[in-house]
Amino acid sequence: MELKPDIKIALEKINFLERYKSLSTKYAFDTTECFKSYENSEVLNIFSELGYKATFNKSENFFKVVEKTPPYKFQFNISLKYGIAELIWAVWKDKIYYGGGVWIMMKKLLGDNDENIKYPRFRNYTDLKEILAEAFAIYEDFKREFLAIQ
Repeated sequence: MELKPDIKIALEKINFLERYKSLSTKYAFDTTECFKSYENSEVLNIFSELGYKATFNKSENFFKVVEKTPPYKFQFNISLKYGIAELIWAVWKDKIYYGGGVWIMMKKLLGDNDENIKYPRFRNYTDLKEILAEAFAIYEDFKREFLAIQ
C-alpha cells in the first residue's frame, strides 16, 4: 500500500511524523495505567467540547467524525479500546475512497519504521481530551493542506 502523492505532500507539509511521534511519546503510559472503562457519553461530550459532532459506531466500537467539503468527504475514526487511542483518517472524492489509513501505518508509509512509537494511551478523561485536541489540530492542518493542493 502507498499514500497518494497529494496526501503524502500534505502530511509532509504539516510535519505529521514529528507531531504523531510527539503525541505518542507524550502519552506513552504503561498499559496498567490505561483507562479501560470510559463512558461513551462522556467521550461524546469531549468531542462536543472540542467543536466536533461525533457518532459512535456500536457494531465496530469506534467514534466517527465526518465532514464534507465537496467533492471531498473527510472521516476521522477513533477507536479507544483498552485505553489506547487508535486514530484513523479516510478521504473520499465524489463518494469513492481516495486514501488515508491508521496513523501508525501512515507513519510507516512515510518512511518511519521506529517500532518504539506506539498508539497514544490515556489514563483518564483529561488525557483523552488532550490527545483528541492534538489529534484534531493535526487533522485540521491536514485538511487545509490537502485542499490547498487540490
